[in-house]
Amino acid sequence: MVTVMVGSASHPVSDRLYGAFLEDINMSVDGGLNANVVNNYSFDGVYLKHRSMRAHGTDRWCTQVDSLRFWQFHGVSATSYGMETRGEHGQRIETSCPAPPLHHNSRYVRLTLPAGRHGADIENLGYNGGGKHAGECAIAIDQGHRYDFGVYARPVAGVMALAVSVVNASGVALTNCVTLSCSAPSNDLPSTAAGSCDPDDTDCINGWVHLTCTLSGMASGLGKLHIGLIAGEDRAGNCTSAGEAHGNRIHSYQTGLSGTVPDIADARSGVAPGSAPAVGSSAAQADAQAVSSTAGSGNVAIPVSDTVIDLDCVVLMDADTWGAGDPKWRYGRFRRDLVEAIAALKPAFLRFPGGCITEGVTPGNEYRWKDTVGALYARRQQYNMWAFRMPDGSSYSQSYQIGFYEYFCLCEDLGAKPLPTLFAGMTCQSPYRDPQSIPVNSEYFRDVVVQDYLDLIEFANGDPDTSQWARVRREMGHPAPFGLDMIGIGNENYGQGYMERFDAIAKAIHERYPSILCVMSAGLFPYRLSMRRAWNHARDIAAGRGEMLLACDPPLAGSRIIVDEHSYHTPEWFASQARRYDSYPRDSAGVMVGEYSANGYLAGHKQDNAHANTWASALGEAAFLTGCERNSDVVRMTSYAPLLARVPGKGWMQNLIEFDARTVMPTLNAEVEQLFATHIGPMAYECELGDAGHTRAGKAVAGRLFASATGDESTRFIKLVNTGGDRIDVTLDISFGLRSLGARPRRDSCRLRVVRLCAAPEVRNVLGAEGVSHRVAERREDTFAMAGPPVRFALGLPAYSATVVTVTL
Repeated sequence: MVTVMVGSASHPVSDRLYGAFLEDINMSVDGGLNANVVNNYSFDGVYLKHRSMRAHGTDRWCTQVDSLRFWQFHGVSATSYGMETRGEHGQRIETSCPAPPLHHNSRYVRLTLPAGRHGADIENLGYNGGGKHAGECAIAIDQGHRYDFGVYARPVAGVMALAVSVVNASGVALTNCVTLSCSAPSNDLPSTAAGSCDPDDTDCINGWVHLTCTLSGMASGLGKLHIGLIAGEDRAGNCTSAGEAHGNRIHSYQTGLSGTVPDIADARSGVAPGSAPAVGSSAAQADAQAVSSTAGSGNVAIPVSDTVIDLDCVVLMDADTWGAGDPKWRYGRFRRDLVEAIAALKPAFLRFPGGCITEGVTPGNEYRWKDTVGALYARRQQYNMWAFRMPDGSSYSQSYQIGFYEYFCLCEDLGAKPLPTLFAGMTCQSPYRDPQSIPVNSEYFRDVVVQDYLDLIEFANGDPDTSQWARVRREMGHPAPFGLDMIGIGNENYGQGYMERFDAIAKAIHERYPSILCVMSAGLFPYRLSMRRAWNHARDIAAGRGEMLLACDPPLAGSRIIVDEHSYHTPEWFASQARRYDSYPRDSAGVMVGEYSANGYLAGHKQDNAHANTWASALGEAAFLTGCERNSDVVRMTSYAPLLARVPGKGWMQNLIEFDARTVMPTLNAEVEQLFATHIGPMAYECELGDAGHTRAGKAVAGRLFASATGDESTRFIKLVNTGGDRIDVTLDISFGLRSLGARPRRDSCRLRVVRLCAAPEVRNVLGAEGVSHRVAERREDTFAMAGPPVRFALGLPAYSATVVTVTL
């Protein structure tokens, strides 16, 4: 029997100890949190062109523009237009454009139905993860759910109707169908439209009109967005579902043309020009049938000219998005079940937007927050550097439908403090990258890099009546400040060059905003030697040596500068680090474990799905977190990485929450983190193995039993982790702490609640191919009362288990 002694209060626990780190990796934002399921919704199509050979140097990271990628065009000519496009290095290149786009940053598609062709269609499969899944439908429809559709349209010639529905791979209707109609332009405005202008475009600038409708789920399944194009159609509104009219099967028809029409579809669609298109509108099917039956006899009226329409910003999402009905959620919208899964973790802070995408891999690829705010069509798309780890190697983009405004709103809804992390003038320094730096004394560094930090603070906290960027926040729907009080300077940057840039940026911040807490990177590797420069510099700052300014009245009392340590190692390594922070100096330099995961990455362990997120990795992290709790006077924040991953579509194997189009599945690591984060008090209490190393029992459990305790005057939360393969019997004794404080239970008995998770070390939660999740950890919860004081009781800890004991006095 081993005694676990809970003593007197030792120090306050950081109120931001458990947080979340959100990076757009593994299709976690576009394809995940972003409620819009249309892939390449804006026809911008900016992707990574990556060559693996290091001989190419920085030229192996290039911009590739494929504006129509992920769209299939059948029987219609499709051409991309805009006022600019991207060069290989991301630079802006002016282009010719027959009519202005919605915004200078945006591109659009022009669809042309040749004279004589009555209809055609375009389709989008959604986010299917690429690779072997590239041809699969990935838009989830649930029977009885409502789905919001929207598109910006500009009729150029003739009358065009859009018949909108979702169908499965066989053409079977999963939703009803709605027909939206636009006529030829008159005075730069559509004369008829089944929609309305966007609030930001009340004059329908340049002839664009915003068409919207709601679809209803008729059957559950995975499908694709189907937009039938019908020339000459002049009706709008709801139409009878294709299923009702044709036995739940979309009606197909031939155009009756003798020969093929040029089809500028993406070659990957595999659809031959002139093939029979499917039309998803039963209201239009009478016309379609008429065409089919009379085309050969010449009784069909052939249009005298082409029918042309421009489209942009195609949106399809479940109507029940996070924050639906709240006016602040006017632009990017979040998938509700994913937000609810994050909320269940009770994050005290949210670090965003990265991660390596903060730095990018070449100058110009860094994450620029100013490109992500304002109306959706004004946001300037960027390729995602993590595309090189995707199954198809390139098809991963950041549409920025979810941008900094949405991240701040999410923090507010979660009750989490925002921790934005910005580019520090150095691209990604991780191994096998090609880092480049912007000179500290350059105009660009001063006027762009540093200014972006200052402007972001104004965007988050400024007065809209006096601040330009605060006015942007107000116009987006949030007049009140977001309460930003900390900011990250770079991500995983290191070396003397980084220290110079950190000082320049932090000094500029503190001169204007002296209470903002700055977070310093300690690099990628979790070893004392590799982090020495960062910690020496941080402690020089904490001691007042040099010209660097400290934050005054910082949000985390006792920490006036934070150093961000990242750790990716084995479960055994994490368990061995439970005492890591015992010897850290208690000065004004605090620790943030901004990214951690027991994935074995730095030990060379195989990174594959079968070995990811095992119970052994969750237990190793749990052991480590007990040490963070015991040392929460110096460890101020922790967050697992990465947070989200779409299945399929993972480029990084070990993650906290996995999901597909229909299902969300927290991993075992998430179950442990949730258990810890939801059982923590404001004070840390001394917690030791009373006879560890002194008795036979104590020696037997040394290295595999880990403990911590937090609470308040009336409650104790005791965490007990057994990483070994044998049961451990313990005596839990909290009577000493009660006596030393002079505290007494409020009644003659105490209430105990014991929650336990245990499993075999090699098992993992599995998200099945059909969207069914299988959870493997055994969860047991017991509640009972006992006499007291003193409060001493015996407890058995199963092999490979994490236990939380809540004692209510």
